Amino acid sequence: MFNASRKRLIPVEIYEPITQQKLQVVIINHGYTVKNTEYSFIANALVNKGYCVISIQHDLRSDDPLSGVGMVGDFFEARKPFWERGVKNILFVINELKRTKVDLDLSKVILIGHSHGGDIAMMFANLHPEMVSKVISMDSLRMPFPTDNGINVLRFASIDREPDEGVVPNSGVQVIKVKGAKHIDLCDRGSESIKIEVQQSIIEFLEK
Repeated sequence: MFNASRKRLIPVEIYEPITQQKLQVVIINHGYTVKNTEYSFIANALVNKGYCVISIQHDLRSDDPLSGVGMVGDFFEARKPFWERGVKNILFVINELKRTKVDLDLSKVILIGHSHGGDIAMMFANLHPEMVSKVISMDSLRMPFPTDNGINVLRFASIDREPDEGVVPNSGVQVIKVKGAKHIDLCDRGSESIKIEVQQSIIEFLEK
């Protein structure tokens, strides 16, 4: 997709089942240095359950590197513009899909985000709660989770990272610590056992 007003290319990977029914939409947001195509284990599992999955590529080779890598200081403020760019990408993709794919139910979407992509998803849910039904964090660490807006949240936690203070509320969020999963393992690079646990947990969460 091309956002003419921002002069920005937004690559997307679309996974969808063959059906005549209106499809609920899941939007996947990748982690930094991980491509949008590296969440196929989640996308394919959800397609088999009748969802349409849209995986957005937020970072382009021409972009500046993510602020805060190797820095000392306020990571939140340094990375906020990158999350805001991701929010704009999601809004544009949703509006394009409304225009071009009438088979999709875009009244409320489900967001999944890994690490940096999870921070984008949480910012979107905080800013546009009326557009989101559920959010799944794949070990996002910095953007506070939405609270008191009716959005159900699931968090997958790794064994080698901890979220910043105040990111995860003390109640109202289902947390799953995936056995043996490091931060980078919550994508296609993880082991089969990790991917199976994540797939099953996501489906259970969405079907509640």
